[in-house]
Amino acid sequence: MIALARRRPALAYYLLALILVSLVIVFALAWTLAVNPAAPGVVGAAVTAIYKGPGYINILTLAGQALSKPLLLTVFAYAIAPTVAALTVAATGAGGGLKRLLARLAPVGADGGARRGGRALRLYLGLLVVYGFGIWLYDFVAGPGVDATVRLAGFGVPAALGALIGLFLDEGGTLEELGWRGFLWPNLRDRMRNPVAAVLLLGVLHWAWHLPREVFTILSGAPIAPFLLGQGVFLLLCLALAIVACWCVNQAGGSIWPAVFVHGGSNVWSKAMGEFAAPSFGFVDLRFLILAIAAIVILIAGRKGLARPAA
Repeated sequence: MIALARRRPALAYYLLALILVSLVIVFALAWTLAVNPAAPGVVGAAVTAIYKGPGYINILTLAGQALSKPLLLTVFAYAIAPTVAALTVAATGAGGGLKRLLARLAPVGADGGARRGGRALRLYLGLLVVYGFGIWLYDFVAGPGVDATVRLAGFGVPAALGALIGLFLDEGGTLEELGWRGFLWPNLRDRMRNPVAAVLLLGVLHWAWHLPREVFTILSGAPIAPFLLGQGVFLLLCLALAIVACWCVNQAGGSIWPAVFVHGGSNVWSKAMGEFAAPSFGFVDLRFLILAIAAIVILIAGRKGLARPAA
C-alpha cells in the first residue's frame, strides 16, 4: 500500500476510503442480522426516526441516539473514513505529505499568492449570505406549518446562532472534507491536465463511495426503479457539490473550510426541514437546485477558478 500511495496517492486514498466503509457496512450488517435477522434496514430506520424528530440529524443528535442504539456509531465510522484514509496515506509522505494536508485546516491556505487573504474573506462572507438565503428560501417555499428556524433553535440558542453551529455539526461536511477536498482534490487537480475533468471525476468518486451504504436500502426491499432514479439524482448532486466546493477551496488558498461550509451548509438546508417536510420538486429539492445553478454558473463563467491557484 505504501508503494502504491507514493506512486498513485489519489488511487491509494480512494481504495482505502472504499475499503474502510465497506468494512463498516459488513460489520453493521453482521451486527444487525445477529440481533434481528428480519430487519436488515434497522440502521436506516433509526436515522429516519431522527429525521422525523423535532430537531435535525447532526453529530450531536446521532451521538445522543447512539447511547441507546450503539449501531448508529457506524454512521460516524462511515463518515470519518475519508479523513482516516487521507491521514493514513499522507502519513506515508504521499500526496504532499501530512504537513501539507494538515495545513489545509487553516482558514486560509498557502496556495494562491499574496491576495488570497482578502479573497478568502470575501468568499466566507458570501457563503454565509448564501447559506442564510437558503434557510429563508426553504421557509418561504415550505409555507405554513414547516419552520426551519424551529429546528435550528433545537440547540437551545436563537435560530441564527443554531444555524451557524449547525454548519460545523454536519457529519458529512465536518468529518469527510479533509479527505475529499483536502487530499483528493489537490492531488487530482495537480495530476490531471484538465481541472474540469478532475472535479467531475471527484464528484463521481464521491458518489460511488456512498454506494456500500445502499445495501441496507436494497435489503429492506426498496423498489428498484425509484432507487435507481434517486441514485441518478444523487450523482448529479455530488457533481454539483464537487464543482462548487472545489472552486471555493481554490479561492481560499486550499483551505478545506469553504468545502465544510458548502457541504455541511447545504445538508443543513435539507436536514433542518426534515427529510419528509423539506420542499421538493419531484426527486430534487432546493438544495439540489441551488447547488446545480451555482455549479453551472462556475462552469460557464468561473471555470478558470478550478485550476491550480498561482503561487
